[in-house]
Order: sequence, then structure tokens, then C-alpha cells
Amino acid sequence: MVTKKLLRSFLLGTFCCFSVTTLLAQNTPSYGTWGFDSIKPSAGQTAPESDPSDYQKIYSLLVAQADRWNAHDLDGYLNTYWKSPDLLLVVEGEQLKGWADLVATYHRGYANLDEMGSITPDRIQIQMVTSDVAIALDWWTANVKRTKILGTSTVVLRKFDDGWKVVVGHTSFVEP
Repeated sequence: MVTKKLLRSFLLGTFCCFSVTTLLAQNTPSYGTWGFDSIKPSAGQTAPESDPSDYQKIYSLLVAQADRWNAHDLDGYLNTYWKSPDLLLVVEGEQLKGWADLVATYHRGYANLDEMGSITPDRIQIQMVTSDVAIALDWWTANVKRTKILGTSTVVLRKFDDGWKVVVGHTSFVEP
């Protein structure tokens, strides 16, 4: 039986990850609407490759996050987060406040990188809130130590000079 402690420990390392699927994006964001959905793409979800939209950039960040997690590259995974004392993550009620707390918790929880397991996203949605703030939702399945874990995550992303970063996140587990 999977305990909440095992799930919480796993999620502190797998918060909001995604796999590579066809990248779709919308040229002009319609603030306040879901402009990207990995399961139900709309006809407007295309963008020229030479000028990627914010949807593409956000999706690429989330794909890179999953790729780094599945490659057991913990530092590469952590690089997708905002390096600030104001970063906030909540996993099943446990709060991580700030970049330093996030890094310390992940490195302590995954001293053996082979225990990171892998994740597969089931659905990803992105909504632009403003030109430099977005919300992403995902539903995912993780496999760690031969245990299947289902979860959902909500992240707030912000555009900085060096690109999009996760600035706030919340993850919950879903009973199968």
C-alpha cells in the first residue's frame, strides 16, 4: 500500500512534469481562456516555428522539466523554477517556501537519483492570464518503486528576461 508519506516524498520531486507530445500553440493569446489543451487541440493552436508563441515556450519548459526528471537530472529539473525566496510550492498541504528550501528538500529526498522514477502526463492545459503570467494544469501518472501514483498539479508561470519559470505550484494526489 502506498502511504501518504511515500506519495508526498515522491511528489516533492515530480511536481508538475510533462512528456514530449506534439507541440501546439496559439498565435494570439485570449487572456482568461484555455488557449492550449494537449487532449483537445483547437484549430487555432498552431504557430510558426520561427516565432514560437508563449504557449509554445511554456509547453517547451514543461516538456524540458519532464525530460530532466525522467533522465534523473535533478538540477536540470529544478532549473525550471524561479530562483527566488518568494517561490512557493504546496504538495498535499506541505509548503516549500523559496528556491533554497526547494533545492535542499529535493536533494535530501533524492540522494539516490535512481529512486526518482518516471512520470507520464495525461493532460496539459495552459491559460494566459496576462502577457507575462500564465496558469498550467496537468493530470499525470507517476511510477516509482513499482507503484503507480495519479496526481494533478496547478502551476503559475511568469515570464522573465531569461524565459518562463514556475513561480507558484500546488499538487494533489488522485485516488485511483
